[in-house]
Amino acid sequence: MNSICHYCQGESHKSTNKPCQDYAYAESSEMLSMAIVSDGHGGERYFRSQYGSEMAVKVTKEAIRVFVENMEQSSFTPQRKRSVFEDTPFTAYSSATATEQQEHTNAHKALTWLFSHIITQWNQSIAQHARENDLTEWEQEHVEQKYKDDFLVMRESEDASFEKTYGCTLMAYVQTPAYWFAFHLGDGKCVSMRIADNKLVCEQPIPWDEKCFLNKTTSLCDSNAIEEFRYCYQGNGEFPRAVFLGSDGIDDSYGDGEILNNFYIQLFKLIIRRGKESAEKELKKSLPIISQRGSKDDMSVACVFDDSALNAMHQYLTAYQQNVLEQDMAAIEEKRQRLEQKIADFGNPEKLDKPQLINLEYAKKDLAKAEEQAKRLKKRLASLKGEITKFNNQMQKDILADDEPQDEISLSSES
Repeated sequence: MNSICHYCQGESHKSTNKPCQDYAYAESSEMLSMAIVSDGHGGERYFRSQYGSEMAVKVTKEAIRVFVENMEQSSFTPQRKRSVFEDTPFTAYSSATATEQQEHTNAHKALTWLFSHIITQWNQSIAQHARENDLTEWEQEHVEQKYKDDFLVMRESEDASFEKTYGCTLMAYVQTPAYWFAFHLGDGKCVSMRIADNKLVCEQPIPWDEKCFLNKTTSLCDSNAIEEFRYCYQGNGEFPRAVFLGSDGIDDSYGDGEILNNFYIQLFKLIIRRGKESAEKELKKSLPIISQRGSKDDMSVACVFDDSALNAMHQYLTAYQQNVLEQDMAAIEEKRQRLEQKIADFGNPEKLDKPQLINLEYAKKDLAKAEEQAKRLKKRLASLKGEITKFNNQMQKDILADDEPQDEISLSSES
């Protein structure tokens, strides 16, 4: 197993020198791998969310270690002496769709304990930070007076809680040799890649929460946060080849479908072709560019991936991309044919009235756009096929050329 992560300040924060409110972490070993992302809230009320997200990740990292260790010691299932995930097929949970049977499983009870532990430790950490750290110069200058006043009053109370000041989301993926699980509170996206029927499958395994919409999101600072966690797990020996976690700055830039999948596929291919260190450098260089062109938000990515059989994985990744492009190409060709027929059906333009002429012009413009899209898709398909050929040649030589152009796989190129 291996991992990669990076987070950076968003374009919209640079003009006011607002700190990066995202935080990401990843580690990997044969016994325990994890990826964690937290996104601090941007509103002025949450003016210390950059600390909230950092502490959420650090608390979660340690809580996961304790959880996995307890699982190994069968603390959650002492009678059966096995993990709560053992032999289980893929299972997904959210409070909106949960069954009574799910809520009575040992897995649900164990994960609820984990979430409760994270929330408790996070609240203790932010309370300690709030009491030990006075308002900074930046906070004095940029935060509304009413929020500063509330914060200062709360510091004087032993019972005060500081969730709203430090509010953030949380998302994590965990893998051991026996099982994997993932959980999510808030927005952002988790994208997994697995092989089924000899094909790559890209999916979002954690159930989505419809309360996360536009600028609204569930959060660690919610009073019912423990009920808002969604999760999934599997313990029957089947594992994803890679899992990517990204804050909402990523999916607000790429959307929620194939373009987002393609971003992570490109990152995975970069890891395969260049190695982890080079991929981390490209990620560090590209995320600010993506923020500038896209959401303008902070950016964070954390990934855990299987680093065995990477050459074969490259083949699956490129075959998936090729299939998506060919489907897009077929749809564009169908659209082009419909438009050509529509234009032909108008007949002689000299015999058309004004509304018909207007509709004819619109059809011609739509056709021109479709033909331009077709050209771009053909170019991308040709480039992808060339990449496949080149990589296959490299595999046959069993060597990756040092002088290969570094911009062949770019994360920040426009889709």
